[in-house]
Amino acid sequence: MRPRSTAALRAGILAAHLSLVLAGTALAQSATMPDDQQTAASQPRLNPDGERDATDPAADDQAADDSPPFATDIRSSIDPSDALDEQALQELRRQNMREATVDRLSTRTTDGRNDAQGVRVGSFILRPSITETIGSERTTTGNDSTTRTYLRSGLKASLTSDWSLHQLRIDAEGSWDKTLSGIRSDDPEGKIQAQLRLDLSDETTATLKAGYSLQHEDIGDPNAVANAATQADVNEYTAGLDVMRDLGVIRTTVGLDVTRQVYGDAVLANGDRLSQSERDSNTGRIRGRLGYELSPALIPFLEASYGRTIYDEHRDSLGYVRDADLYALKAGIETDFGEKLKGELAGGYLIADFDDPALRSISAATIDGSALWSPYRGTDVSLNLRTTIEPTTTPGASGSTAYTGTTVLSQVILQNLTGQVSGGLTLRDYSQESIPFQTVLTLGTGLTWGISRSLDLNADVTWERTRQDGVASLEVLRAGIGLTLKR
Repeated sequence: MRPRSTAALRAGILAAHLSLVLAGTALAQSATMPDDQQTAASQPRLNPDGERDATDPAADDQAADDSPPFATDIRSSIDPSDALDEQALQELRRQNMREATVDRLSTRTTDGRNDAQGVRVGSFILRPSITETIGSERTTTGNDSTTRTYLRSGLKASLTSDWSLHQLRIDAEGSWDKTLSGIRSDDPEGKIQAQLRLDLSDETTATLKAGYSLQHEDIGDPNAVANAATQADVNEYTAGLDVMRDLGVIRTTVGLDVTRQVYGDAVLANGDRLSQSERDSNTGRIRGRLGYELSPALIPFLEASYGRTIYDEHRDSLGYVRDADLYALKAGIETDFGEKLKGELAGGYLIADFDDPALRSISAATIDGSALWSPYRGTDVSLNLRTTIEPTTTPGASGSTAYTGTTVLSQVILQNLTGQVSGGLTLRDYSQESIPFQTVLTLGTGLTWGISRSLDLNADVTWERTRQDGVASLEVLRAGIGLTLKR
């Protein structure tokens, strides 16, 4: 009895040691097993019908405790009464998704080499550029023609505020020519415009505007001095205020604009100077617009305005009083379909009633509008229509109604190459039947190659023709190539 119990005890101890060795080996193997194998090992076996295999010894353990001791999903730690529930999480994910393209195409990623980033100046972003162009210009009047070669220096800059509320934007550009050969025409031209938007409330916005421009009177202008070596400089000062307020689906706008024009002297062929000061004038205009929001993309509107033009000299050199009252009424529609189509189109009627009874009033139907259309990605088409009344200094004549339409097609040809085609047409209808129609046709094309983010190579050609019965036609052909340095 005693020897048998001793042998049994030794066998039990040996079996216990063997069990510990096997358990340690299994533990070591599980510690070195890859994660995917551990995951597979921990998954229950399934029968051919996709149900849990009852013969799987882990099935009972899994059924006993389906939930892991530590939650790995953040949603399991959210209380159902918490404001940030499952629906809120889904909404947050949707709000932070990348904005889809208008045409639902995939966005092409580029290196952005041609995007000028600008320079931060305090709380403003400055985007300047300098252009140097060498060009040639040929002017043909009847059977006579002249040629000019020039070097043009151009400066362009925009300054935009980076504020959380309100916005100030200042745009400026100018050019100066250095004639290398031919008739000299080196006077500078340029303009500057400032616009301050004040966000008074969620429904009310006020915009203050001011600007100045300097340009030469075109030789094809009906008021240009005949046979002048240099036409007069035109200085224009502008200021304005717009107040916009939304009343539910009603959009209201009230605006006030003031313009002052100052003319320089024209230089005649013999060197004498001819004063144009009798054309200096001031024009003030007040307007109101009422729109109805059919949808955020379609807003029909009705606009009325009244203006007054007053000349510095009450009577000109011929004894005419050219001060006038201006009346305008138009109806149209605003559209905003995002990147695809944005703009407005309106038709109406315009009247200029002069104080001098010897001058006939000018009245005409009007069409005005502007639109930016992008039928395909990389293709942009801009359209502008404008109707204006242009007073004249011709004896006994009141002026003309000018209908102007311009369009520009821009196409991305390659990633760093963009082509452009433009066209314009102006029709001038004079109040005097003895003065025939005048047509001005303009065509142009150009290419821009983005060498780098800060350097562009530009080439363009433009052609302009002015034609009027009884007057020699005028043609101007320009071609140039240049470099633009931008930041």
